[in-house]
Amino acid sequence: MKWLKFAILSTALISSQAMSARWLLTYSKDEMRGTTEKILQTNSKRPVDLQPPYQGGSWLAMVLRSPRVELKEGEKPDNIQLDKAILIITKGQFNCPSHDGCYINVKFDNEKIQKYKTLKPNNGSTDVIYLEDPKVFLQDIAKHKKLIIEADFYQSGARQFTFDLNGYSTPEINPESE
Repeated sequence: MKWLKFAILSTALISSQAMSARWLLTYSKDEMRGTTEKILQTNSKRPVDLQPPYQGGSWLAMVLRSPRVELKEGEKPDNIQLDKAILIITKGQFNCPSHDGCYINVKFDNEKIQKYKTLKPNNGSTDVIYLEDPKVFLQDIAKHKKLIIEADFYQSGARQFTFDLNGYSTPEINPESE
């Protein structure tokens, strides 16, 4: 159910995105457990073309999440710290044949290229990968204006997606946020 929610949010973000830096902030509340999760997401500036059967433009969504936390009296959800970075391709499959994880290349602004280990989700989805240790990645997003992510895709090889990081610190609040 969580993946369906992310897919819907990502699709909505892509379909209404005006090709500029648009960050969408959502708070997901679990009323039964009394916890809240912070979700911040954006999409690549442009789609890339992958080989059939995924031709026609594929966007890369970047979803940053926090753990589910119990907010104390008077505590605001804005202060919840993000600790996960997830990449979702709209059409296509990440090429990650290794059970030990794979790697993506990342470049912030004009700095050196960095390599990040990624993991596949437990449910076997091939359109989603997680950064294994996103702490530095999450810190770098806040300090830079541009991000390029290069990942390998099934039958298409390495493809690059550019993200505009402006707006990260002032995201739009999702009106459907719980």
